[in-house]
Amino acid sequence: MQPLQGADPDRMGPYRLLGRLGAGGMGVVYLGRSPSGRPVAIKVIQRRFAGEPRFAARFRREVAAARRVTGAFTAPVLDADPDAPTPWLVTAYLPGLSLREAVTRFGPLPPAAVRPLAAGLAEALGEIHRAGVVHRDLKPGNVMLTAGGPRVIDFGISRPEDAVTITRANTPIGTPGFMAPEQLRAEKAEPSADIFVLGATLAYAATGKEPFGDGPMESRDLRVLNGQADLGGITEPWLLDLIGACLLLDPESRPSAAGVLERLGVAGDDAPSLLGTRWLPAAVAEEIDRRTTEAAPLENPAAPPAPQNLALSSVATSDTGPGPGLGDGPRTLPPPPGTGRRTLLLGAGAGLMTVTGVGSLVWRLTGDDRDPNRDPAASGRSGAPETPQGPPPGGAARWKRHVSKKGRYLELAAGGGVVLANGDDGNEILHALDPRTGKIRWTRDGGMRATPYGDVTYLAQAEGRQICAVRTTTGKTLWTYDLSFKESGPTDELAITDSVIVFGIDEITALSRSSGRRRWTSKLPGRYGVSGVGDLLILLAGDALIGMDAASGKTRWKYPMDYPDFQVVGDGLVYAVDRFGTMHAVRTDNGARAWQRPDISGWGSQAGGGRCFLEAADGEVLALDGATGRQLWSRELLSRRTDDPRGQATALGLAGPTLYVSCTDGVLYALSTADGRIQWTYGDDAPNRTRPVTADGLVFIATENGDVRAVAPPPATPRTDGGPRATP
Repeated sequence: MQPLQGADPDRMGPYRLLGRLGAGGMGVVYLGRSPSGRPVAIKVIQRRFAGEPRFAARFRREVAAARRVTGAFTAPVLDADPDAPTPWLVTAYLPGLSLREAVTRFGPLPPAAVRPLAAGLAEALGEIHRAGVVHRDLKPGNVMLTAGGPRVIDFGISRPEDAVTITRANTPIGTPGFMAPEQLRAEKAEPSADIFVLGATLAYAATGKEPFGDGPMESRDLRVLNGQADLGGITEPWLLDLIGACLLLDPESRPSAAGVLERLGVAGDDAPSLLGTRWLPAAVAEEIDRRTTEAAPLENPAAPPAPQNLALSSVATSDTGPGPGLGDGPRTLPPPPGTGRRTLLLGAGAGLMTVTGVGSLVWRLTGDDRDPNRDPAASGRSGAPETPQGPPPGGAARWKRHVSKKGRYLELAAGGGVVLANGDDGNEILHALDPRTGKIRWTRDGGMRATPYGDVTYLAQAEGRQICAVRTTTGKTLWTYDLSFKESGPTDELAITDSVIVFGIDEITALSRSSGRRRWTSKLPGRYGVSGVGDLLILLAGDALIGMDAASGKTRWKYPMDYPDFQVVGDGLVYAVDRFGTMHAVRTDNGARAWQRPDISGWGSQAGGGRCFLEAADGEVLALDGATGRQLWSRELLSRRTDDPRGQATALGLAGPTLYVSCTDGVLYALSTADGRIQWTYGDDAPNRTRPVTADGLVFIATENGDVRAVAPPPATPRTDGGPRATP
């Protein structure tokens, strides 16, 4: 656990916060105490998401789902306020092992233990389904084995049966190998989908192997869709019949949760109670009892306050196989220096408190809470020591151009002597603005996000059914490409390399940059993102980063990684963040890992000058050494605005020696890339969360009012190209 940071609240509702357990996904998890002294886990929606309707709806849905579920084998919600300025959710504290960790450490469960496990999970699913909720992410990592029996946890993607989806269209939601066929087809998930995954989870518990194998996500998905489960290691006829019934491809043919209980029958009078550990193998039961005993002091209100220097030791619930170099067991992070011998298990706040899909977290007491990757020469959160000084100078407003209605999320780009802004005053219009005067050079109706590359700008238009290349300075069309019926449009920005531009969702297509003619296609899906640099394409797959030759589409290398996202490329490295909140730095020439670092959000990362700049937990800006991942400096800009649920969102723009940070506290910050010092600020407009861009010595921001604002640095500050700047 990490100490509370400067921007962290001391309390959340009636609960006193003791420290940070982790951050990632959409929430920050704190260790806290109730007014009676009971230890609890408190999940708080990250401030940069609180103002986003999509994420706020997800958190509200999670709370509603959790409150509707009761039962002996589910995780209880103690309190919640999803409509607070900073929404939060409190769950009970449960010591124990996840099923994933138990099987990995101690081997498969014997049939005599699988039967009561199946009964407990079926009863839990029955309670969940009676509440009108579909879990949608049951898996070994979301089953906790505790002194009170098995518990189904983590309602991070659960949905009421009658809910309208708010996830990306045609994108399956769940964990590879533990999704029903209908989930993979992005169809509505009914309770029968949970029953399918119950069968897969029981097969894993009985054999120690995932029934649909490992390897690429696409291969596992295909086995699920074709019903090719490997149940060869199951010898008990009753268990084979039960799992086989759960894994039927037809959802209507699967048993209900009550039907599973009926198949299992009533336990005998001499059977050990499921509300304990005697039903488990002795080694598993002893480990659960040991962790429960070691955690007991937290239950004593008179005990001293929980230590403020806990450090994350391991993440024990990976459900997509080991990461690179981590062996065959659960994903683990190396223990920090000074780790003590006593361990304290915090079951991620009864599982509903999981961060980036992690079902249980093991925390180790340590006598040293220092970041082992931090530069010893950097002191404090802001890097190099600072001496007291007056406020930083202010930038000067130049021109302003209204391009969109208020509240519209604007995208800015600069290149080829213009500033590009996608606006919306009823119709999507791409505006090309003169950077010196703000005058409109040209416009284009129906344009999606534009991607300038030298003197040519590439954009998708006609609702993504047409790719177009235009001259950046004039808007003159150079060529167009109409997508065929089989081709899917771009998911986000077009990926541009030296020779081709690439787009696609279900499969990717490469077009010649010069002529717009199709060069090649690949069956690899582009739905998770694709980017380009030089002659290399970098594709985000569900289970890997993939480096592809841009000219031919052939794979050069593959780096295993769970749901990579937030990729940025610079200085021969690609930086991406996995679903556990760990940043990976991977060499672009051979796909080898340079380093990895946990507890990173990756939102709006920038790379250049041998450094990677990113937003860490709750808006803190970090600078990492590109070669080693070592922290060079950090900067907290918004601690004074803790009452503003959107006040810690940042958008980063890198230009030469300056990192521009646009914050929703209404301030644009210009930071030195060398040490993070604030060079100047501008606060006369309220910027939205759009990356600042630069051109002709000016900085451009998008405001919440739908304007593009040009800002000039104050005198005697470096130009964005690194040279000295004269007085405006």
